[in-house]
Amino acid sequence: MFRIREIITVSDYLTMVNIVLGMLAILFHDFRYIYLAIIFDALDGYVARKTNTVSDFGAQLDSISDVVSFGVAPSYLLYHYFGGIWSLIASIIFLLCGALRLARFNILNVKDFVGLPIPAGALLLSTSCEMVLKYGGMLGTYPWDVIISIIGVLIGLLMVSDIVYPKYPGKWHLVVFGISLMLSLFNIPEGLFICALGYTLYGLVRGK
Repeated sequence: MFRIREIITVSDYLTMVNIVLGMLAILFHDFRYIYLAIIFDALDGYVARKTNTVSDFGAQLDSISDVVSFGVAPSYLLYHYFGGIWSLIASIIFLLCGALRLARFNILNVKDFVGLPIPAGALLLSTSCEMVLKYGGMLGTYPWDVIISIIGVLIGLLMVSDIVYPKYPGKWHLVVFGISLMLSLFNIPEGLFICALGYTLYGLVRGK
């Protein structure tokens, strides 16, 4: 009656944690659940490779989870915190670009990423929102809703671009990213913002 359990592997359970964290980010209006989802998104692929349980089912489940955690969740939080028509439009564009990015990824067989990966896009958008919420008032009364909306649209366009991004960062880059990710869980998103921005700009500079 429930034969689906026969094809679910241990890595798929990690993927399901990812999608649950995306839902919690929406329910509790908290970017930190998106950051946690990044951890499980990385773990499921690692575990699948180490346990030799890579499958088409797992790949599809991973993409569905990514749409929720790195597409719907950051898009919703952008609109939730900034409101207005511009934020709504940017949220829709970001989500659609993220879904297109994932669909293209599933049919490509390339060494590196084509277009900004949606987890990186979600990190950049989420940390950008947090930086504006944290420091925007100190910097002046700028139209932050419009500014963050433009950023969201630009990130979306980068996801569907043909810019090539490396899949595997260096060891020290990974250490710095890990520390920054941990700090972000304690409401210190600055390091994670710099990591996400640096990775995004690296692809732009590298592609020239």
